[in-house]
Amino acid sequence: MTLPGTIILIKKPLPYKPGLIFLDGGDDLFFNRYILSFYHYVLEGWKPDGRPVALYFGCSHHKPFSKSFIHMKTIRMLEKHGLNNLVQQFILSEPLTICPRELETVFPAANYNFPPERLGEDGRKEFIRRLRIFLQKYAAKYKHHVVFAPTHHKKIFLDASKSLLEPVIVPYNVYQLPNLLITLKNLKNE
Repeated sequence: MTLPGTIILIKKPLPYKPGLIFLDGGDDLFFNRYILSFYHYVLEGWKPDGRPVALYFGCSHHKPFSKSFIHMKTIRMLEKHGLNNLVQQFILSEPLTICPRELETVFPAANYNFPPERLGEDGRKEFIRRLRIFLQKYAAKYKHHVVFAPTHHKKIFLDASKSLLEPVIVPYNVYQLPNLLITLKNLKNE
């Protein structure tokens, strides 16, 4: 029996390579045992490494997320300008809630499909509730919070972070990458 909040350890390698969709659904996926296990691992097992800026992206239908054009461009920009040691990247995701970039290739983060249009009102409330719990635990670990996400994920983040923090919002599109870079460089110099 697996206790709530524990990680499900699978001794054999899973046949679910990154990008192979194993979980597909809507609000019900928030309560899938693998999704819950992942969320609880991020809350209890994952540890921040001291980077001062949290950068929040929206998820993508591409798995892993870094195969998405805008994620790829942003990652390259951070590398090119030596900002990786400054920025902890997070992906806002239904149903995962939040995924640190370094976990994007593990199951189930790299193996689900949940298009935002499938998000119902109950799922949205659960997403906000779980994200708020994460932010209550980890927001103080970061000096700055930057949201570079589509409107859908930006609104969820703003609802979840209300009265907890005041994030910097950078409009989300590839043409705004120079503004994101300027924002991050300015935060580096603070």
